[in-house]
Amino acid sequence: MKKIFTILGLVFIIITFCMIYLVRKGVSLRSEPLIRPTVISADQRNIASHTVLRIFPDLQQNHYVIWGVLPETPDTQLLMTHFMEEYYKKLQIPVHIIQNGLEASTEEIQNCPKPCWIKMPHDQANELSANKFISSKIEPTQKAHITITTMPFNGDEVVPEYCDQQQRLTLDCVTPVSVREIHRKMKDPKQLYFFLRKYNDRDFFLFVQKELPKNSP
Repeated sequence: MKKIFTILGLVFIIITFCMIYLVRKGVSLRSEPLIRPTVISADQRNIASHTVLRIFPDLQQNHYVIWGVLPETPDTQLLMTHFMEEYYKKLQIPVHIIQNGLEASTEEIQNCPKPCWIKMPHDQANELSANKFISSKIEPTQKAHITITTMPFNGDEVVPEYCDQQQRLTLDCVTPVSVREIHRKMKDPKQLYFFLRKYNDRDFFLFVQKELPKNSP
């Protein structure tokens, strides 16, 4: 019996090291679905309220939250307002905002109190590939961080052939591949949906439908 447990323990260790190796070498493991496709409420507030609850305690434990929301639109501005309000409602802690991480000094980032939310360009707020901002400005602080990137979609995205051939998804493939995986769960073609998925350990992608599919009835 001891030999069996020893063998199982070794197998688990080997699997763990293989997963770490694959992620570091560029092979993406399957994304983790955190919020199933959910109809967006009239005021859009349920996007923030559901997300804050679902990724708790990550929002509370991490010093920095890097948001891929720039350039902002009225919709993303409203979304960020809802997120700050929902965060305060649930934790009674005000959020500190850096409006543009690329324009912030190293000192401003280092001195930003927890929770520090940093707005970044949409394509520079994740770690699907090497991220210069995170490696040069965030990691030297030795403070924990996560990333949340808003991903607009319309529901009839076509997955390019090269996306299916990728071992590790690039940002431009995340939306079409993710939408394809959940498409059948969007039951009402006359409603707009949102859903949340997690890649790797720290990258959260919030998919928000902006318009109905062109082929919807």
